[in-house]
Amino acid sequence: MKKLLLTCAALALAIPAFAKNDALSLIPNDAVTVGVVRIADMRSSPLSSALFEQTDKVSTNGDAEVFLREAGLQPTRDIDVIMVATSPRTTLGHDAEVLIAAEGRFTTDRLTKALVARGATKKTSAHGDYYMLPTEDSEHNGAAAFPDGHLALVGTESAVVAALDARAAGGTSFTTASGLARDLSRIDPHATAWAIVDVARAKRLADGPHVSNRTTSGEALNSALKTMTTVALWATDSGDALKLGAFGLSRDPETLQLVEDTLRGALSAMRLAVQDKQPDLVSVLRRFNVTRTDDAVTISGTVPAATFREYVGKQTR
Repeated sequence: MKKLLLTCAALALAIPAFAKNDALSLIPNDAVTVGVVRIADMRSSPLSSALFEQTDKVSTNGDAEVFLREAGLQPTRDIDVIMVATSPRTTLGHDAEVLIAAEGRFTTDRLTKALVARGATKKTSAHGDYYMLPTEDSEHNGAAAFPDGHLALVGTESAVVAALDARAAGGTSFTTASGLARDLSRIDPHATAWAIVDVARAKRLADGPHVSNRTTSGEALNSALKTMTTVALWATDSGDALKLGAFGLSRDPETLQLVEDTLRGALSAMRLAVQDKQPDLVSVLRRFNVTRTDDAVTISGTVPAATFREYVGKQTR
């Protein structure tokens, strides 16, 4: 499944309120994780342009460049919105259905020809054609569909077929029928990118999301977040700064206290770690706030544009 996720993510990057038949209208009703990036908003921001510069450098050679050229695609120009969702394949199983839906502009004929040239095979469902992607894992084959010149679907075969069915029906009922959707209002409505996770169900999946535990604070935070019912995070690009936020939900006061203490400890550890080599980051970290209510712990802060650009530059050298 991990190879499939990588395949789907790579292909999605090569393709360009919830309206019917757009990417967000196709979030599966039983999704346990949902992530959205509004590429169009990033494209018009001087702050996010730093990320686009690095993305362009990645595709300057190799198989990715050949595929993009044959498909007639320029990711930073042709993608507007990308949505990634995972759902459990069975109620108690560990395997996941994966769906990536992208809105943008692309030429379907050139895209499908480029896929077929790499071994993709065409299949037909009740509501449209799709292409099986060549993978080493025969039990979790990936698929792609391009119902029109503005929408691309990539993921596991079942997820792609279900998305074609949902599109024909005018979209899913995720926003009204999903328990996960009721907490979307807590996320900044202007967020450039956001993700929300049903922790209890997602942690059963073999490739479920987790916080990096390469550090002591990361390991503690990862352990604490597993006790929450729902976790979300978002980033809002305002042009001159990047606003970051995250929350964790629980009805247990002790759990909330544990997460609050862990977050405060993690911030303190980060300040100590950077005070010698990057002292300017200390003041930035001090401006991050941790708050707690009866059912949530929230952390939020703002990173100045100059600091963000410097960080991105160091990470890509």
